[in-house]
This record gives sequence, C-alpha cells and structure tokens, in this order.
Amino acid sequence: MHRRTTVTALLAGTVAVPLLGAAPPSGSTSSATPRPSLYTVTPGYGNPRDAVGADVLLDRIVFEDGVTVQSTQFIYPGEVESVVYNGPVDKFRTMNGPLATVGSPGVRYIEDMDGNGASVSTQDRELFAAQMESTWANNNLNNRIHLHAQSVYSFIVDLETTVWDSDFALDLRPEIFIFEDQGNSVLTIQPLDEDGANIGTAVEVRAVDIRSITPNKVWVGRFAENGALQSGTYELKVFSVDLTRLGVAHVRRLKITTAIGNGGEASADLKIIAVDTSPAPAAQTMTFD
Repeated sequence: MHRRTTVTALLAGTVAVPLLGAAPPSGSTSSATPRPSLYTVTPGYGNPRDAVGADVLLDRIVFEDGVTVQSTQFIYPGEVESVVYNGPVDKFRTMNGPLATVGSPGVRYIEDMDGNGASVSTQDRELFAAQMESTWANNNLNNRIHLHAQSVYSFIVDLETTVWDSDFALDLRPEIFIFEDQGNSVLTIQPLDEDGANIGTAVEVRAVDIRSITPNKVWVGRFAENGALQSGTYELKVFSVDLTRLGVAHVRRLKITTAIGNGGEASADLKIIAVDTSPAPAAQTMTFD
C-alpha cells in the first residue's frame, strides 16, 4: 500500500532537533557531498559487532543542518520490477540474519524461486523481484540482497510514494540512501518517469563514493542457507544522493544497474531507503515543466 507520511514526533529521550517540514536551507548551493549522521540500534546487543546475525536497525538520520528523519518516516521500495540477471547459480540471493526478528527471514537464491535450482528462469526473476521488495521493506540493514559474482544485474524500484526534494539546488539533505557491503562496488542510478522512460541525469556510484557510516561504523554478516555465519563480519557503508544530482525535483521510480569499471566490481550488495525532505505539503503543490 502506497503511503505518504509526515514527521510529527521526536525520538524519546533525545535532544530536540528540527524535523522534516521545517523551512529548507536558505539559498543552499553546496556542491560538497553531504555526510548525514546515521544512527542504528541493535536490540539485545551492547556491542554492535555482536549483532551481525541479528537485527541492525537504522533508527534515524540526522542531516548536517540538524534536521532529523526517524525510521517511521522512511520510504521503502514498494515494488521491484524488471530484474535482469544471467549470472551463475548460488551467487545472487536475499538474506537476513538467522537471529533477526525484523524483515524477510532466511536466505533465498534467485534460481530456487521456481522450484528448479538448475538455472535462472523468467519466473525466477519475477518471483525474486517480489522477494527483493519484501527484503527491502524494513529498516533492518542486515536484510538485503547479495551478489557474489562478477555478473551485471539491474532492476527497477518503484518507491512506496513519490520523494520530493527540500531545495531544488544541491543541499545538505540527500533523499536516496544506498547501503553496500564494504563499499567496493560500482552501480548507476537512473531516474524514470511513470512510463519507465529515462528522465533527469544518471549518476554513477563508484567505490570511492561509498563511505563509512558516521558517527559510528555499522557491521553486518553474510549467511549460509542453514544460518551459519560466512566469512566473518563486513562493514556496511552508504552512498547518499540529493535528487538535484539526479536532475529531478521529485521521483518515484529508479533503475539500478551494476557495472564493472572505475576500480569497482559488479557484485553490489544492496539495501535502498529513501526519505522525503520537502517542506510538505507546499512542495507538492508546485508544478514543473
């Protein structure tokens, strides 16, 4: 169900900060990459690195101008379409920690979706798209997709609701957040209109653009089908992009494509979360040619 939400409450016990809905930065034209602070919680684990098999929940985002958005206002992918993947089996999957309570449980490989694990079929891709949507429809950063092969994939994300920018110049409040294990992949974000046609400007995300989460690093795990932890723990990093860089003032559909180049690899391991930073509802009354 598509929805639009507004920010109305502060996180209990925190210092009061401006919430979304406050006036946007006046005349903000900063071209520097913004570095919002992302805060996670790991229920039941005092040491976040001990929670890599459980819930690693993104709790709130605090932008550099002090504006805060809380997890109840995150906008998730409402539908995933047109999944393209022609790589090897046992390499493309969704996963969650075996002790996690938030999000789609377990490990699901793309080739197993139609009941025949020997190859990746059209039905596999269609069913896996629904699995990706379920995996991303929550704030558990341990619940994500994982590609463990140098194979290109792409997909279209239809967000739950349209995301609007707070300032139609570059500002300190990015709207799209892409989380990636280790930060060593290359991908491209392309805005689409309602008919699926390219609009705005495609942005290539390089490994150098994917940074450690601040103020505290975040750690996640990778898991076998039986829930066993594989290869230790991984630092989860983030890339955030303002809609102005994508050449649009608002967007609902995005195409994500992985590619090999510029010192990165195609095996992107993703979680996508969006926020609407507009001073609602005024921005939605505006029209654009």
